[in-house]
Amino acid sequence: MIFKRLTIKNFGKIHDKTLEFSQGINILYGENESGKSTVHTFVRSMLYGITRQRGRASRNDIYTRYEPWENPAQYGGSLWFSIGGEDYRLTRNFYKENQNGELLNLRTGELTGVEDGQMEQLLGGVSQAVYDNTVSVAQLKSVTGKDLASEVQNYMASYQGTGDSSVDLGRTMQMLKMSRKGYQVQKDKKRKEAEKEQEKLNAKMEYLNRELEELKERQSQVSRKEEKLQIRSGEERGLDMIEGKIQALRKRRLALTAAALLAVILGIVGLFSRFSAADQITRLGWDFCILLGIGMILYYLGRRRMLDRDLASQNRLRTRWLQQQEKLKWNKESLQESFEEKRVDFENLQEEYKDYESEIWMPVSEDIEIQALNLAMDTIEQISGNIHRQVGYRLRQRTSQILCEITDGRYQEVLIDPDLQISVNTSERIIPAQRLSRGTIEQLYFALRMAASELLCGGETFPVILDDVFGMYDEARLAAVLHWLEKEQKQVIISTCNKREAQILEREGIPYRLQSLSEE
Repeated sequence: MIFKRLTIKNFGKIHDKTLEFSQGINILYGENESGKSTVHTFVRSMLYGITRQRGRASRNDIYTRYEPWENPAQYGGSLWFSIGGEDYRLTRNFYKENQNGELLNLRTGELTGVEDGQMEQLLGGVSQAVYDNTVSVAQLKSVTGKDLASEVQNYMASYQGTGDSSVDLGRTMQMLKMSRKGYQVQKDKKRKEAEKEQEKLNAKMEYLNRELEELKERQSQVSRKEEKLQIRSGEERGLDMIEGKIQALRKRRLALTAAALLAVILGIVGLFSRFSAADQITRLGWDFCILLGIGMILYYLGRRRMLDRDLASQNRLRTRWLQQQEKLKWNKESLQESFEEKRVDFENLQEEYKDYESEIWMPVSEDIEIQALNLAMDTIEQISGNIHRQVGYRLRQRTSQILCEITDGRYQEVLIDPDLQISVNTSERIIPAQRLSRGTIEQLYFALRMAASELLCGGETFPVILDDVFGMYDEARLAAVLHWLEKEQKQVIISTCNKREAQILEREGIPYRLQSLSEE
């Protein structure tokens, strides 16, 4: 990748500024507070965008720090660059109300949005974290020599342990753990919901069970009432006995009626025969017949009243018996119907309870995802060790080679012991990093980042952007680094508030392009 030109429309303190860049070394000169770091941040923001923070973090994030006070709607600019043999123009507007960006292929005229994945493809998958930890080097003037040695040691240890100073592997593992935790939370939530539903079902089943017991008791009560209604004589039931009494009373009433009719007939015959009788004895016999008929009629009337009363009583008893029997029968059928309905409901609740029980203990989709994540994490842990050792070895080899070149062979090798302590090997002895001078530590830091950029940025070479990083270099160290950059044929953008970089380049005959941030 080669940067050709950038135009800052409105970014931080810089407005309507265009900078041109050449293939080799570019010097961007400016006094302190002239905007050198602003240009540094603008380039990174053009490549990767600006992520706005939330809450309190937004008060001092990149977006807020560089948001222009005037014309905030034009917050952004353009970057022209070439990569893979094609020329592009990248334009972005970072303004929160109208955030957008577009990538134009200057040869084909193809226009795509920066969110379409084309920009990530052009960058070869190099993340912002890798970019920030390799080719984009910020100033270190606020760090003491001891602190810088510790920073270099942590930086190198990160590569040794993960193969990437941005700790991408650790971040990946953390993301997997977070994903696993998310699925575990979902699984636990479902389990708790299932257990809660089980509790509800259990309460319903207990309630239904009590209702079923009550229905059984009521059925028993109905059966006992039925037994009380059944007046048994041998194997005959109460209703049969009542019917028998009714029939017997009817027969007796019929016999009594027949006797009464006979008495009436006798009385009538006696009455008519008396008047035709020839003697007194015959008349007395017929008078006796008349009196017997009258007696029989009176007996019939009295007895018939008693029989009608008894018959009516038995009919009422039969009616009550039938009514009670019908009522008991209806109650029994109703209770049986309710019992069957609640029994079916109870069985359905039992089945539903078993379903929730299976849901709790049987593997669910979250279990499958958790198992897959565990397998992925185990696999990463198994294979990463060897890969990281290889990356760490290659990184140390290349760092040692670069450091040897820019120190003119004084420091030939970078070493890391089992405790991840960094040392450098001279031709005579091994020196711990903490005992090196500030200038040498910065050379080691520079060599480490350049080696990391070659390993992590893939086949495409990114421009090296150095933001006022040579403050602690003496002229010999600075000349050695500038010669190395020219030899590697890298595009380099050096922001500086000193003129000595340009003076050394002139003196050493190294071609460069100089631009000033203060020029009109």
